[in-house]
Amino acid sequence: MIVIGAMKCGTSAAHAYLDAHPCIAMSSTKELNFFNGPETAPGADPDQWWRTGQWHRGLDWYAAQLAPDASPDVVRGESSPAYTSPTSPEVPARMATVVPDVRLVYLVRDPVERAASQWAHHRRDGAEPRPLEEALLDPGSQYVARSRYCERLRPFLAHFALEQVHVVVAERLAHDRDAEIARLYAHVGVDDRWRDSRHRERVHVGDGRVAPDATVRAAFEELVGDDVDALRELLRDDLREWQR
Repeated sequence: MIVIGAMKCGTSAAHAYLDAHPCIAMSSTKELNFFNGPETAPGADPDQWWRTGQWHRGLDWYAAQLAPDASPDVVRGESSPAYTSPTSPEVPARMATVVPDVRLVYLVRDPVERAASQWAHHRRDGAEPRPLEEALLDPGSQYVARSRYCERLRPFLAHFALEQVHVVVAERLAHDRDAEIARLYAHVGVDDRWRDSRHRERVHVGDGRVAPDATVRAAFEELVGDDVDALRELLRDDLREWQR
């Protein structure tokens, strides 16, 4: 089982909720980014390889990250939001070759809120000098691309059946956690009645919440509106949490 994103949509919480189940063993390291990146090592520092992808490490390395000491009947998993990065088109085909029967989990969130959270993340790490409005309304930016959820999913659906993909709406995970965790467990194929104290922990979607003003919100919604409509159609879900 693999959580493939989206960035800033509560993947850390989903990783913890999944790992809480006695029949699931998630990797101890989040963001393995195994299926991303070049065929050869991108640099001399192995501690930095996760940034550009770790495909070059090989399948033995990957298997060693997935709870190799766990019982054979335990579902193993990992979470790497970079798998749905628009700069990593190689991921779905690689994944289909290695784990064709995998169960995928994809988290989504109000597209504007997600983009603003990513902007705040990059401002904190010094990677984004532009003000919020300029960054978010750049149509060629990753803020827009990563918030076009249906577009990010389409390459995976070229290799995997829709039934292999479970989409979690972050707002529902935050406000109806019990039901959403049950659906998550059912998708993975474990007892969906299991509950754990870690389920009471809040969904983490980034520190320093940024609230775009109405003008920025409306303009960003124009950039992703067609994709939101496509996602509604794909999932047969009105995504009412995002309606204003």
